[in-house]
Amino acid sequence: MSANEISLIALEVRKWDLENQKINLSSYYLLEDQEKNSAFDVSFLQPPEMVEEFLGKLRYEAEQRLREVHRDEKLEVDFENETFLRQKIYNYFKRITMELNNPRRKKGQPKMILTTHMDLYNENQDVSFLPVRLQFHIILNWARKYYEKEDYKKAIEPLRKLVKVAPDFGLGYKWLARSLKKIRKYEEAMRTYEKYAEVDNSQDAWLDLAKSYRKGKIFERSEEIYRKLLSEEPTNKEARIGMAQIYYANNLDSYLEILDQLFQEDPEWLKAWLIEEFNFRIYIPEKTLLSPTQAAKFLGFKQIFDLTQRAFKNEIPSHFNPTKARLSFYKEELEKWAMAMNRYGCLPGKIELYPDRLGQDDEFVEEAEVAVVNAAQPKPANDRKTTRVEEILLMIRARKAQRAVEQGVPVAEETASVSPQAQPGPPPRRRGRPPKNSRPVEDNSPTTVKAVPGNDHDGNVPESPQPKRKISRNADAEADNEHNSHSEEHQAPRKTRGRKRKPLSEEE
Repeated sequence: MSANEISLIALEVRKWDLENQKINLSSYYLLEDQEKNSAFDVSFLQPPEMVEEFLGKLRYEAEQRLREVHRDEKLEVDFENETFLRQKIYNYFKRITMELNNPRRKKGQPKMILTTHMDLYNENQDVSFLPVRLQFHIILNWARKYYEKEDYKKAIEPLRKLVKVAPDFGLGYKWLARSLKKIRKYEEAMRTYEKYAEVDNSQDAWLDLAKSYRKGKIFERSEEIYRKLLSEEPTNKEARIGMAQIYYANNLDSYLEILDQLFQEDPEWLKAWLIEEFNFRIYIPEKTLLSPTQAAKFLGFKQIFDLTQRAFKNEIPSHFNPTKARLSFYKEELEKWAMAMNRYGCLPGKIELYPDRLGQDDEFVEEAEVAVVNAAQPKPANDRKTTRVEEILLMIRARKAQRAVEQGVPVAEETASVSPQAQPGPPPRRRGRPPKNSRPVEDNSPTTVKAVPGNDHDGNVPESPQPKRKISRNADAEADNEHNSHSEEHQAPRKTRGRKRKPLSEEE
């Protein structure tokens, strides 16, 4: 009878079913120095009962895996540091039940489990007292937790610690290089791939390094690695298609020979690789740049949104500049991509290209046309430089005027209604107090007639204006009282509440 120990690393909630009172858990543990993963259901009970059910099912899963390897029915599986393990799992299940039975939950709000991941050893704990192999998988689990959430910046710190703890394990260099590549640190990622190939010395490590060289445009080193792998294994598909990728990037037609051979051997594998993995970028000095509008017309898309959506999914070769938030295409890359898709039948339908539609776009105005439009339109009074938007508007107005002439509409009315900027407007108002020197200047030119007080231009003496009558405050008050008295006479009698009171004379 042989004794084996289970070293639990992490526990994660995949899903839960409140109707059947079940929760699906995925556990990561170390068994015979190899990481294993098991998933099973646990019933919603009290925390101590959930702990017993979880440990019993985990022990059963580990025994089944050991029997598949050793073919021995007499196996005994124990848990490493079981007292600490039970306390940790008990606290986790207690927290889950408290979250499900939260009394502060609002009415109508569904029951939720917020704490879906449990690390047996937290990141702020010191794990140096544990065996090196166990340390390696514990830190790798910390990094994997962030990597699956696509939080690559947080995954880099535990991965650096992982490389220091176990510098002889190539897996740490592999994940560190991938995380660095995700955050666009390509030079450091390339150096990490070199270390990964040196430490691991496996075929996958050398393929990753060759791919890193190829994406970094270091084609000589990449080709050297691919040829080395092909000398050891001539039928290696990834090395052969890597060579085809180098020929394609340098605009050499010899890549078609390799793709044709791969298509004859395994057409489905080649189709999947061309759709998902193949890089259709060509590194030549002269390429025809296309805007999204031009690329949509070239490929026959009715809406630009359909093109950009497929481009961001890497279904169509494109170039995105994150600093300027600009998406661009190249005509030569689209032509070669369409040829490859049609040649090997990668897509359901045939891709049609429309080069005759590559005319002048309304969104991107040619300089010659802008110059003609500017010459035809009157310039602003301040003679400032027109913006790109104004140039486009001027071009549209010129086209409307041209259509109006063709239809027989008078151009003056059309342009007057379309281009209100041609009419001189009032000068812009300035804010603030006017300067001292900007007082109105008296015009002494001989053509003007100076007005003399008491005479008009014909020499007649106008009547003197009547002085305004001063009204005292007492007169105003009398007028108000008189107005109120007249208004009260015309108003309806006011209603009173309660019983009508008799006059004093009648009461006596």
